[in-house]
Amino acid sequence: MKLVEVSGDAKAIGRATGEALRDEIRDHLERFPQREHEKSEWSRRLPAFLDTLKAHLPEVLAEMDATAEGAGVPVEEIYRLNLPLYPNSLVVDEGCTNVAFADGPDGPVWGKNNDGGKPHNRRPPCARVVKRDDAIPNVVFTFCGMVATTDGMNAEGLAVGHSSVGSVFQQSDRHVPIRPWAYEAMLACRTTEEFVRFMASRPTRGKGYSMVCVDRKGVACSVEAPCPIVQVRRPEGDVPHTYCVNCYLSRPLTEADRRKPEGKVNALSRSRFFQGKLAEPLDFSVADMKAILRHHGDPSICRHGGKDLSFTEYSMIGLPQERRVLYLDGSPCEKKYLAVGL
Repeated sequence: MKLVEVSGDAKAIGRATGEALRDEIRDHLERFPQREHEKSEWSRRLPAFLDTLKAHLPEVLAEMDATAEGAGVPVEEIYRLNLPLYPNSLVVDEGCTNVAFADGPDGPVWGKNNDGGKPHNRRPPCARVVKRDDAIPNVVFTFCGMVATTDGMNAEGLAVGHSSVGSVFQQSDRHVPIRPWAYEAMLACRTTEEFVRFMASRPTRGKGYSMVCVDRKGVACSVEAPCPIVQVRRPEGDVPHTYCVNCYLSRPLTEADRRKPEGKVNALSRSRFFQGKLAEPLDFSVADMKAILRHHGDPSICRHGGKDLSFTEYSMIGLPQERRVLYLDGSPCEKKYLAVGL
């Protein structure tokens, strides 16, 4: 996983990103070309997508344009990575796991394993330290050519991670795309409360996500977003910690994805694992977070295919009070974490 640091205005950030990740972006585009049956529909809808970005996310649009320039690729290729179409029936067999400790000896801690398909068919990941002139510095974990996938932490100690779910609700191409919207939120928000308010301030477009959010004061929640709506799931009872997996856990939203019950067996199993784990008398330290992210069993959190359905691609641990993120490319049971500060 390549780490790049970029600064300046949105255009300078995009251009530097494209130049630093030129080979990886081109590899991403070559390995994941647009499907033939989607090309005409995507081209027809693109003007509405761009009008929405111009109205609500002009700096993000400028960054996309400059990324294409820096990488030497057609700008439409960068648009399609960041503004995808989604199928009528969504199958999410790979999943991701997020967990947040509200407090412990190391302060609040956010952890995530990003999981995907078979290793030979993975998108090239990257870590970007983004220091935009008008925004809060931010470390963003994403795939090369994509502005963001809603994973990272900013210099105010706000950490957010996502799991893909789905949405049965009607959406409009005039709704803001949720991933770029969350990226802008992390550049603007200092607390969990501000992030929730930002995310709920516009109807969103996308496949639907469950997110974990925690700030340096230890305020944690799960933001469940079956686009275009947002629902907040707060920690229950005496347990201040929280988590999210690849299904909605708020009672009103349990059927708000596009998946049949048998498609959520693994996600629900991971949910039960966290219900038990977070109620245990742990220290809720970085060491405990590493142990969780390396967990093998039924279910596994560190995943290697087979019954676990997917493979862990990379892992992240955010330390909001230290403004520091630990990360590794691969499986946390096999690699040591590197560190990046803000």
